[in-house]
Amino acid sequence: MRITAIGAVACLLSSPLFADTVLVEAESFEDHGGWKLDTQFIEIMESPYLLAHGLGVPVADAKTKVKFSKAGEYRAWVRTKDWVARWDAEGTPGRFQVLVGGNPLTPGTKQGTVTDPTGLGQKEKAFGTVGKVWHWQPAGTVKIEAGEVDIALKDLTGFGGRCDAILFTTDADFTPEENSGKAFPKWRQELLGQSDKPESAGDFDIVFIGGGYAGSCGAISAARMGLKVALIQNRGVLGGNGSSEVRVWA
Repeated sequence: MRITAIGAVACLLSSPLFADTVLVEAESFEDHGGWKLDTQFIEIMESPYLLAHGLGVPVADAKTKVKFSKAGEYRAWVRTKDWVARWDAEGTPGRFQVLVGGNPLTPGTKQGTVTDPTGLGQKEKAFGTVGKVWHWQPAGTVKIEAGEVDIALKDLTGFGGRCDAILFTTDADFTPEENSGKAFPKWRQELLGQSDKPESAGDFDIVFIGGGYAGSCGAISAARMGLKVALIQNRGVLGGNGSSEVRVWA
């Protein structure tokens, strides 16, 4: 049988069609710091994202360098959400900052600037404070010089800050696409310079989807029998619900 796969987004590229628009996927950061790559919800919210979960202790910054071909004033957007808003819970535990050249971007909404994201009288420039669902939150404007620019995600709480992507554009009329319900929508592929054609992963005798106990043991057994095996898993560890990730070791 033949299987195909679309690789995870891990590029910091802009298409010639959008020469002044740069999309930065959080999972493509060179140094994740203390942030963790969460891939469980790709089919729901289009992409992996970085999660800051330090059990109440802010985690180390995620850092990367992004190359801008042109200097100018860029409008910024950050794809995130307030993860407790769906329950109408008080407080905003998943707060974080996005630093560009060491300076934090200014969170806003379609109605204006968020002056007190915590609701506690703290006027910090923080994301992860509004929105029950994933969305592109306006992040003000920033002057950027041509060349490499340092970008960082700074966790403020250690309680589940979430960042999917950051977008910069000099186009005053450009608005990022919201969730279309389709993984890796066409506009995202264009911005990242990716092909919409799947890349062949080769020919295999048997393919196991999922690296839980059944998939892992089946793949090992098949390989021992001399079969050419592919094991596809969307997590960083094997074992599924019986893994170190969920505190249930084999």
